[in-house]
Amino acid sequence: MRSREEFGKYLLLKKLSEDPLGETFRAGRVAGGSVEQVVLLRVFNGRSLDGAKLSQRISGRGAVQAALKNPNIGNGVDLGEERGVPFLAYDYISGRNLENLLIQASNTNSPIPVDHALLIAERMSLALAAAAETRAGDSRVLHGFAVPHLVMVSNEGETRVLGFEAAPGLAEQAGSMSGEITRYLAPEVVAGQAVERSDDVFTLGAVLYELLACKPLPPAGAGGYAAVIDGAQVAYDGSAFPAEIASLLKRSLVARGQRAADAAVWHKALAQLMGDAGYAATTFNLAFFMHNLFRQEIEQENREIEEEKGMEVAAPVAAVAATESGAPPAEVPPAMVEPTAEDEEPKKGGKGVMVAIAAVLLIAVLGGGWWFWNRSVQQAEAEAEAQRVAAEAAAAEAKAAEEPPEPAGPTPEEIQTQISEMLDARSQEMEEKLVSQYDTQIRQLQDQLQGAKEAAQKAAEERERQRLEEERKAQEEADRLAAEEAARLAAEEEARKKKAAEEKAAQEAAKKAAEPEPVPPKPAVKEGDLVGMGIGVTPPELVSQPEVRYPAMAKKLAKEADVEVRVLVDERGNVRDATLVGKRAGFGFDQAALDAARSAKYKPALKEGVRVKMYVNMTIKFDL
Repeated sequence: MRSREEFGKYLLLKKLSEDPLGETFRAGRVAGGSVEQVVLLRVFNGRSLDGAKLSQRISGRGAVQAALKNPNIGNGVDLGEERGVPFLAYDYISGRNLENLLIQASNTNSPIPVDHALLIAERMSLALAAAAETRAGDSRVLHGFAVPHLVMVSNEGETRVLGFEAAPGLAEQAGSMSGEITRYLAPEVVAGQAVERSDDVFTLGAVLYELLACKPLPPAGAGGYAAVIDGAQVAYDGSAFPAEIASLLKRSLVARGQRAADAAVWHKALAQLMGDAGYAATTFNLAFFMHNLFRQEIEQENREIEEEKGMEVAAPVAAVAATESGAPPAEVPPAMVEPTAEDEEPKKGGKGVMVAIAAVLLIAVLGGGWWFWNRSVQQAEAEAEAQRVAAEAAAAEAKAAEEPPEPAGPTPEEIQTQISEMLDARSQEMEEKLVSQYDTQIRQLQDQLQGAKEAAQKAAEERERQRLEEERKAQEEADRLAAEEAARLAAEEEARKKKAAEEKAAQEAAKKAAEPEPVPPKPAVKEGDLVGMGIGVTPPELVSQPEVRYPAMAKKLAKEADVEVRVLVDERGNVRDATLVGKRAGFGFDQAALDAARSAKYKPALKEGVRVKMYVNMTIKFDL
């Protein structure tokens, strides 16, 4: 299709993209000789598609389009078929589809940061989850075909999923499509099985993999995608996929029954992962990335849209002919009506020249209005029109030579000069205006970015101050509890010793009184006694220690530390108490070290073969 053709009630303003599914246009719905509404028009005219079958499936999906109202789903305004070609129309979205974003990032060597990749995937899953909770008639709305070609990322950093209306029909034809599309689809869908809720999870996993790696998901190996994920690298920094992200992908790129149940479960897991790991994903940052990646395209689009706002639509040639003949108009590309033979007949004398001048001036004004639509074409048309008018003027002058002379008008060369001057002046004026607008927008974005950075810095400093204060109070409370526990244990030990001495004295007195037979002496130590290091004492031996939790703030700031902890190991090898020894490390290391120490398991200490309690020191290392 050519730009500015008619497609039913729509005027195709600009072709935005083309892919195996068809073409996407910025289009205007025409009414009353002007563009009534600008829409994003998705035309499904791909070579591998059966348009008739897809049209039948789309025709009954009006209820779906009406029911889906969500910030992350394109707002549908129309659907149907025209000339045998099915189409969907949405409120216009200034941006790029996700496929074009991935291609541009790869071609310009501008990998997508992890924060942006997670945000796009999170908003996609939110859209699919919201749709699955929406009912159209008696059934929930599933997608099953949420490929990047049907996902828009706006210049403002918003993500919107399209194609719910056409998804069932597209899924039915998946088996005949190219790998460019099918690599994002669940294998069961490609094999022709009915779409299920978990099929969107596979698509989300494939899209997230490509966003992070900046290259498509390769075919699965003999053992599935686990080895592929383990060997993948984040294109932005060359690191391996974070463990939590790799785990989510492994739960996504598997067969039905092994995947996460649906997009809602997947979204919950991803949102928790982003929160726990501290990823700073915002639409503002994504919008800034989009403006850097598509700077020239966005400037061009803004100019074109500004021109389109005041555009008047001329009646098509076919419509004019049909009106004169009384027949219904046929749909043809819009074009200005060609002048008739009577219109082209030269007028007599200076009157004909004045008409020619007026026509040339009108052409110059219209040429300025259409400048940013197609500069080279409009200039060619203006020059051709000028030549035609000059020819008319020459003919008029030749004819006027045979009649009484009238006041002479400007020459054809003067007319051509006026046209060029008007076009150049109009071009320079509009370019200066656009440069000024762009500079103003850049300054505003820079001010917003600086303000956001300062606010984020202040917030981080305040959070750090509060954290340090909480750690100080927690440490003071821990020290107090440790002191109380030590005093209690000492008192218990003293009471036990005193009682043992009394019992021993009583036993000896009884022995002497009864003169019993000699018996082997009992051990001086009882199980559970608290002992120190000395002769006959075997200290506790560490058996197992769980993996240490690395504090999120310390990890983000790339901090490391060794924390010394003193623990009381009881007669069963469990840690009954743990306290810090020496200087505090901060950044969450101290509390994490205490948590790890309390979970340690020891072989209990022995004294004279009896299991006893004993204090020992252990070092918890935090190493990136």
